[in-house]
Amino acid sequence: MEWYYEVCRYIHLGTSVFVIISGVALILRYGRMAGHPKREYHTAILKRGTQIFLIGIVVAVVASLAIHFIIGDGNYMLFNFLQMMGLSMIICIPFLRLGKWNIIPAAILIWVGFIVKSIHTGPIWLLPFGILPEGMFYPRDYFPLLPWVGVMLLGVAIGSVLYPKGVRRFCIPDVGAIGRTFALISRHSLEIYLLHLPIIAAVLYVVMVVSQVLGMPFGYL
Repeated sequence: MEWYYEVCRYIHLGTSVFVIISGVALILRYGRMAGHPKREYHTAILKRGTQIFLIGIVVAVVASLAIHFIIGDGNYMLFNFLQMMGLSMIICIPFLRLGKWNIIPAAILIWVGFIVKSIHTGPIWLLPFGILPEGMFYPRDYFPLLPWVGVMLLGVAIGSVLYPKGVRRFCIPDVGAIGRTFALISRHSLEIYLLHLPIIAAVLYVVMVVSQVLGMPFGYL
């Protein structure tokens, strides 16, 4: 199972980069609204965050039903990546004015997140913060607010340094078609995320069926 833990490390590394970039994007537009009322932007973030959170709930319900009827191990999806992203965006709204000083609350929240990992029991309402009830299964695609909201605030702090008042402080060479491709992907990241879920589910289902036929242990999820 060593390969599984290695894959998880790379996934969390990629997730961290994505969440940091999301924080940079939040402060980038905020900085460019200097001299204009920020309320409209705050409202836009609130709506977008709520939308992503609600989509995350739908994904969790559908995925949990699939887990129940196909895999059947009871490890359901309760607080997934999209739910974390949506709520983190909303939580970041009052912190945007801090700019680069968000490095302080970011460090505190990330540190608290590591502490929370050592707490193995708590009421169910603490599940979004990283504390699971005693004896409860570990949810699939579980991304608690701690430390991830701190990671997004880290992105806000980095963006404030790299893009003061929304203006880039450095030059980026023309990267041609590759750059345009990545830009296109970034503009449709939510759609791509939703598309990859059924693809991965189908692949895992095939692997599970084949492993059961062959009697190999890697089919256990």
